[in-house]
Amino acid sequence: MRWSQITILSAALALVGNVMALPTNSTHSLNKRSVVCGLNVRTAVAEDCLHARPALNFVLSGSQTRPTVSRQQTPLGNDIPQGSACDHVVELQVLEAAMQASGMCHVVAALNSIGISRATQLQDMADVINGPSNLLFLASAINRAKATFVVNAMNSHTITSANVANVAVSAYLRDQFVTSGSLAVAQHLDTLINGILADAIHRANAIQALPPGQRATTQAQIIQQNFKATVNHVASIPNRLTVTTLWTRVLHTTVVHG
Repeated sequence: MRWSQITILSAALALVGNVMALPTNSTHSLNKRSVVCGLNVRTAVAEDCLHARPALNFVLSGSQTRPTVSRQQTPLGNDIPQGSACDHVVELQVLEAAMQASGMCHVVAALNSIGISRATQLQDMADVINGPSNLLFLASAINRAKATFVVNAMNSHTITSANVANVAVSAYLRDQFVTSGSLAVAQHLDTLINGILADAIHRANAIQALPPGQRATTQAQIIQQNFKATVNHVASIPNRLTVTTLWTRVLHTTVVHG
């Protein structure tokens, strides 16, 4: 069920303090959520939202049983707004899931084996997902609940309102500004992924295949032929899973009454 933004009545204002204490269902450590293809690519911390200060702050509103979010202008100052956190809208775990499922982490490992480091390959994606276009201030209670919501949504698991924090997360992700901006980030990430694959294909095509029946005899030949085989295999996979596909699934996830 899609929750629309609720007009706050004077009687509901007294409940906002309780809403701020919403239970969360986050069980994922920061380290696990920060790794993409074996490399920790998280560079944005709380201070990064201050270096490129988001213009909007999404705060909890509504009632305790039907929470929603209100979009506010970020108040002036040098600190994170009280009760809020610095949120990566498109989470790194979405990028990691798409890279793993599409076979692109194998391509990253193969490129690394011929001297193109993981850090070099993933730097542009790290800049995007940790950059200002993917950062917003978000109520801490929603931010804490969002990680597990995203995992469950990616895996098409049923998400219920038994944990009311899920309702608030859904309201945040369905905000038009959040939806359109995060889809643009996901599409940008897919463009960068396609660039990595295109570069790998170009390098693989430059490696001469061994004649039928002939085996690589040196370590250098083994590495090159393994690289070529890996890239050719991944390039041949039809309809590879994309970040945009996974993120669209998250955005369209409906919270079921329960």
